[in-house]
Amino acid sequence: MNKYQLLKNHIQQLIQNTQKTNILFVRHGQTNQNLSNTICGWTDSRLTIRGREQANQLLQALLPFRDQFKGVYSSDLRRAKETAQISLGFPHDSLIIEDSRLRELNFGKHENIAYSMLDQETKDVIFTLQYQAPEGESWQQAQERAMKLIIEKCNQNGTYLMFSHGGLICSITYSLGLQDSIGNCSCVGLEYDKEKKEMKQILFKWEMPQEESEIEI
Repeated sequence: MNKYQLLKNHIQQLIQNTQKTNILFVRHGQTNQNLSNTICGWTDSRLTIRGREQANQLLQALLPFRDQFKGVYSSDLRRAKETAQISLGFPHDSLIIEDSRLRELNFGKHENIAYSMLDQETKDVIFTLQYQAPEGESWQQAQERAMKLIIEKCNQNGTYLMFSHGGLICSITYSLGLQDSIGNCSCVGLEYDKEKKEMKQILFKWEMPQEESEIEI
């Protein structure tokens, strides 16, 4: 079984489980900032050619279920919107609902700085819950705004599809044990307890296959 068929099977299981509320998170495709390991945050970057290819590869797993999601939401930043549009086969405009609450963390003064150029003190905390971006957000603040969207919109049984960003997704999965950012165009399926208004468990994590040139040695 290839990896895309595996993802398709995961999504089918989510869709068929109509007695629970599930959320399928998709991280946007590759950007130039990802390639250069530059902190992007709210900077409105675009996908690379590879990023668009990644989104197009998701099409085979997402398109069969496009009209079966209870709702489809995307960060209003371009890289997430482009990923959503490509991977869903450029649907009619009303299908994908843009919401700024799905944006990446606002890194404030740390935006557009290469990670390698940060001072050691910042490197030690930037991916921990102790981080507070100068003139930006903390991870807790980012997680809280995303959960407000989920609490507001995910109030029925069924599966919701959300296109967002690596850090934002990680802020939601952190307490469930997934404490590293998923790769570009990778996916994670979550069960949401709409009565307690909290994430219950991770159902699966699926990583976008890398090209040979992308594999770190």
